Amino acid sequence: MILRSHLLFIILIGITLSSIQSVHADDYKPTSVDSILYFQAGIKDAEYCSMIVKDGELLTINSNTGKILSNAAMTCPDMFSWKLFAEAVQAKFWSNWADENDNWPAQPYALCQSGQAPGKDHCCQPGSTNNDLDHCPVYPGVQHAAKLKSLTDALTEEAQVQARDPALQRDTRLPFHDVLNPLGRMVKLKSMKKATDAPISSCSAVSVDGKTKDLIPDIIKKFNPSDAESTGRVIRQTNAELTIRNKVFHDYLFTNNLYNANGVIDIFKINQKNLQTEAPYHLANHSSQGGKPGALSRIDLPPDAIMIKSNWLHHDLAVALGLPEDPKQYISKLLQTQIDLQALGISKSSLTCNLEGIHHLVAFHISSKDIPNWVWTTFEHISLPGRCDITGCNDAYGYASSDKNRPAGTADNYTKPNQHSDQLNSPSIVFNSDKSYPLEKIRPEWDKLLIQLNIGDGSSTSQIEPDPEDIAWRNFRLKGSQVEFVNSMGQSTLLGNSVTEAGFMDGSSCISCHARAGAALNGDGSANFLALSVFERNLTDFGYARSHHGIPNPFWFYNDNNSRPNLMVMQTDFIWGFLNASPIVTSKP
Repeated sequence: MILRSHLLFIILIGITLSSIQSVHADDYKPTSVDSILYFQAGIKDAEYCSMIVKDGELLTINSNTGKILSNAAMTCPDMFSWKLFAEAVQAKFWSNWADENDNWPAQPYALCQSGQAPGKDHCCQPGSTNNDLDHCPVYPGVQHAAKLKSLTDALTEEAQVQARDPALQRDTRLPFHDVLNPLGRMVKLKSMKKATDAPISSCSAVSVDGKTKDLIPDIIKKFNPSDAESTGRVIRQTNAELTIRNKVFHDYLFTNNLYNANGVIDIFKINQKNLQTEAPYHLANHSSQGGKPGALSRIDLPPDAIMIKSNWLHHDLAVALGLPEDPKQYISKLLQTQIDLQALGISKSSLTCNLEGIHHLVAFHISSKDIPNWVWTTFEHISLPGRCDITGCNDAYGYASSDKNRPAGTADNYTKPNQHSDQLNSPSIVFNSDKSYPLEKIRPEWDKLLIQLNIGDGSSTSQIEPDPEDIAWRNFRLKGSQVEFVNSMGQSTLLGNSVTEAGFMDGSSCISCHARAGAALNGDGSANFLALSVFERNLTDFGYARSHHGIPNPFWFYNDNNSRPNLMVMQTDFIWGFLNASPIVTSKP
């Protein structure tokens, strides 16, 4: 089902073959590239996977018996991916769900104890309307429900004003550096800034040498170098990345004191003591329920917790890259992209500005705790060149491949990567990267369900705030799904997005990457959330750091000292977001 990264390397350097030619399906002859891709192109859904809408809810059923499937996430991962897609769109994840600044305040107050109240004791109480919004977790879909409804209903000019309300602005950022250090989050709460801190300038009005300049034309000119690895890499390094989590996820963090670094350290210490003094018996793990405090011995999110990492590209940058200019092709929202002017060679000194305006959703990951190791799935916009590069696109449920060369009788789940001859004296067939792909066709069942759910069957009323009914939701395609580290033959599973993982797609594995998310203790007792990195100490063919794939190594987490193991890194349930967790602060009344 899956090919290994060293096999991908072989493909990239070429396999000696005669030049590629167009063939009819009846005369189809697989290349050696195709023979290796055979293991990536496996059909992931069982033949009886089906869904229906009942009382407005998507239900997964066995099409042969009509019975509810007991574990659709494992049996039908592609179908389940589209279920997650539909439910997240219905929930308006882009505005209602909590971003990382909402989950993990930069200066968190402690969780309120018995007898304490947020207003007088400067603590955080789940469910209270008196929490300090600068220092306690916030769920926008509840806290700002009235403002979000008004924004959704507003006309364009009024919506432009409302979208700039600090309460509604999202915490977007550039992607992590290779060592996974966040690039300085945009702090939107003025009370959390020092008086001497100046707000980040708009790119249309940057102060340079005492003069105010519009640097947007320079940014458009320089952000897309001619020798970039791929269009996806350009987008990855110049987009507004928004990571959000649903209410179940948010509430688990809040009620179990995991919105701050101190709470995570406490669980690490409990886990370590349990291992040293009570082995082989594990402590019971009780999360907070019904207002009663939890007693966690490990971090274990509820089964309906969901997180989404989304990539939004400024309209002018999209057009400059050759993507469609028509905004109706996209799901759009008013956002900001951080621009490093020094990195682009526009400024000689360290200088950053915000490129504000209409941004288009071009790619997004969805991760769901429906199984212990999570369901991993990723979607891309049809206009992205190279969207099926390296691993191909694999979808057994929503949209069928339009490959005209596919032999009769073969499944229509797989769109293979573009290939061509390298045209050398001893020619090889190699990947033909960063090109467009034929548009997959929607399957009848999924088309019917979208209409019933009122998703993608109309037009948007605003470019400022997306609508579930916007027909542009039909412009996304499933790149693939992932529910295990290796398949039944022991081959490493791969999954990556041509934007989010651009530059290291040839070894990307969502599940393996997130398995390395953990917490450790520094020498001073503080939390270290980077004891393990996403990236290994080796490189892709383009010189970018390569991410991990395959089965985790137990010795990343425990040190065997020949007497009993010692906890080195505690897994944080596949959640890299804890990088944003800060130590508790005390306030001055």
